[in-house]
Amino acid sequence: MTETSNPNPTATITDVVSQIPEAAREFVRKASETGMERAARVHSGAEGVAATVYDVASLSMNGSAQIATSLMKAAHQNAQATLGMIGKLAGAKCLGDAATVQLDFVRDYGKANVEQVREIADIARKGYGDIEKAVRDGYAKVVPAKAA
Repeated sequence: MTETSNPNPTATITDVVSQIPEAAREFVRKASETGMERAARVHSGAEGVAATVYDVASLSMNGSAQIATSLMKAAHQNAQATLGMIGKLAGAKCLGDAATVQLDFVRDYGKANVEQVREIADIARKGYGDIEKAVRDGYAKVVPAKAA
């Protein structure tokens, strides 16, 4: 077995590279540029998606906090109304007074609960509307509109 050694390995590489047609080298350069442009677009799109997710999460947390606050406020108002009714009931002189106190309480309590539910529903509706808008805006930023 005889080994052939190449005294000048760089000369061989240079000879091989010089034999590659210019069109092939240009194709590789263009493919590289296109790949870099696409990677930049993907990166930009990923940043847009991350910003949208952050906005949606922030809006969701804010809406949840507002709903929780409204629920706690409603519970406090209901407890106050119930305790107030008990105080009035204790001061009733006869069964008719007690019945009047109870009926007034039921009427006022029902109206208050309807208002509380409306307030919470309005907060939820606004919150979900804000989230929907954030998602649509984020989608529009990430996915360009197609030209008609």
